[in-house]
Amino acid sequence: MAAETSDEEAVSTLSATNWRPPRAGSALAVAIVAVGCWLLADALGVLDSLSIAAIGGAGVAAVVWLVGRERFSTLGTLLGVAVAPLAGGLLFVGVGYALIAQLAGFAPQGTVFVGLSVVLAGFGAASIPSDSADRERVSAATKSALLSAVGLLAVSGALVGNAVRTQKGMEPLADLPLPETIPELIPEATLVPPLGSFLLLVSLALLALGAALEALPVAELLDDRSSDDDAALEWYERLQSALDRSPIGVVIGIVLLAARVLLGPTYVDLWASLPPFVVGLLDGLARSTLLRWLAIRLLVVGTAVVVLVYLIRRLHRAGIGQHLGKIAVVAGTALALTAGWMGHDLLLNTLTGRLEAALPGQVAEIVLQQVDSVIQYYTGEVVALGLVALGGATAAISLGVLRLGTILRVVPARHSGHGLASAGLLAAGGFAAALGAPLPESLGALVGAVVVWDLGRFGVNLGQDVGRRASSLPVQFVRVLTAALIGAVTAAFGLAAVSTTPVSIATESAAAVALFAAVGVAFLASLVLAR
Repeated sequence: MAAETSDEEAVSTLSATNWRPPRAGSALAVAIVAVGCWLLADALGVLDSLSIAAIGGAGVAAVVWLVGRERFSTLGTLLGVAVAPLAGGLLFVGVGYALIAQLAGFAPQGTVFVGLSVVLAGFGAASIPSDSADRERVSAATKSALLSAVGLLAVSGALVGNAVRTQKGMEPLADLPLPETIPELIPEATLVPPLGSFLLLVSLALLALGAALEALPVAELLDDRSSDDDAALEWYERLQSALDRSPIGVVIGIVLLAARVLLGPTYVDLWASLPPFVVGLLDGLARSTLLRWLAIRLLVVGTAVVVLVYLIRRLHRAGIGQHLGKIAVVAGTALALTAGWMGHDLLLNTLTGRLEAALPGQVAEIVLQQVDSVIQYYTGEVVALGLVALGGATAAISLGVLRLGTILRVVPARHSGHGLASAGLLAAGGFAAALGAPLPESLGALVGAVVVWDLGRFGVNLGQDVGRRASSLPVQFVRVLTAALIGAVTAAFGLAAVSTTPVSIATESAAAVALFAAVGVAFLASLVLAR
């Protein structure tokens, strides 16, 4: 009894990560997928583009792993949301380059399907070591990526809209409409002092200042129950009392603006009846650029302080732990935007360089001219943020498709990394065979896909039974060796049958696919019988 109790205690002290597939089998599965995809991409002549696409798929898997972490979950969500645009961008660019190579005649027609299969294989392979591709983590990553993508698209869309409105190659946000532009909206009264808009703006700024001082613990900090601070506290109370009268200025400003709109020429005549000295003084005060600049900044800062204090107090009452995930999504989105803004030169130069290398000479010249005109019109920062938003949307869509697959039960809810990797490698081999890739590489991808699937299924059961830290290397070696030998023999028979046929199967897509399917079925049947 004592021995059984000690064994149970030892098992209970192991972490949950121990009950995953063993590391050796996981590393071998990742290596098989990487080598298989590399051979197929090299055979089709699109190694560079499909490598980028595979890295993008692996990056999406990293997003799922980061967002789904139990330890340091907030930091993981922040980093996952920040990495999502990069992963989605690499995925989009890799598949896009494969499509460009296909359309330009540098690669066989249909290469893009091999690229999508490689993306799936890369995602599955990257999910194998951590066993992170399950329904809960994919769902959490999809939700965070979608929220981040909405924010990225909103910000980039606003900047693009502002660039279109200004129609100038200026800094973004430079010409956003501000309150000082209100007088120009009423041409009939441009000759009179814009006193109404000035009073409204200054009064709102003072009102925001008073609200910010009231929200902050200024009075509590001044009142330390010593006689030395009585004067400072009294001064603060007088200031707050004066700021409390700022709504009067708001009302007067609204009345003057309404009179200016409704009275029209009569309003101008009323100003003409005043002494020129008074009109000149009020006009200089109301049109002061410095005062308006200060008022606008004071209004923005005061409002931001009030909103921030309100949010902090609400989080404190409700428990900040309930909102850390949302805060992490916002922070990750801001980090992605900042990285895109600061690194826009590197991003745009890299993309234009790749486009120049991927396109034919004349086409590349035309496309690069269009790209330069777009950058000059919208500015490099705005274009870079648009690309960041595109990457975030691509990552969100990819995760959404995977989540839909789990809902429809096309993708297993648990331990789906090996299955996705083998499915991607199998599809890549099949498409490559149809596109005229050499049969040894295609059949090798088929054998590798089945070995990865069998190894993954066996590894899941082995991890659940003995854990990943147990000594199970000999058992895994025998399992892999058996599957590889059966696959090699089956593929060899298929290649031998091809060598005896008078028709060249390599030039017949239908025949190549039929051979591919026949070898796959024979391999699976032999593997099942051998078990």
